[in-house]
Amino acid sequence: MSSEEHCVFFENGKSFSQIKQTCLDLTDLNIKLNPLKDGATTEGDITYLLFSQDKSKAEIFLPKKDKGLVLAKTNEGNWANKGFILISWKGYVLQKDGIAVFGGQ
Repeated sequence: MSSEEHCVFFENGKSFSQIKQTCLDLTDLNIKLNPLKDGATTEGDITYLLFSQDKSKAEIFLPKKDKGLVLAKTNEGNWANKGFILISWKGYVLQKDGIAVFGGQ
């Protein structure tokens, strides 16, 4: 079995990282994004953020998802994939379909 098969999302706070190709303890990640509502922080589950070493890719670990989603660096300097855009602005803001859904440093 691969290490991915042994790593169930949020089971013991771990998830498989496509960037690192290993199982990570998400609470060890330095960047945590809080849920946003109307641009302000609100209660709810956080999203974890990991960058590749050269920052050409970002991986987001969304609440209640079984694995991370890798976003690729765009020409505008953001990271994007499947309707998600990660913007580096006063920390980081994650948008889904143009709406800010998570933010933090």
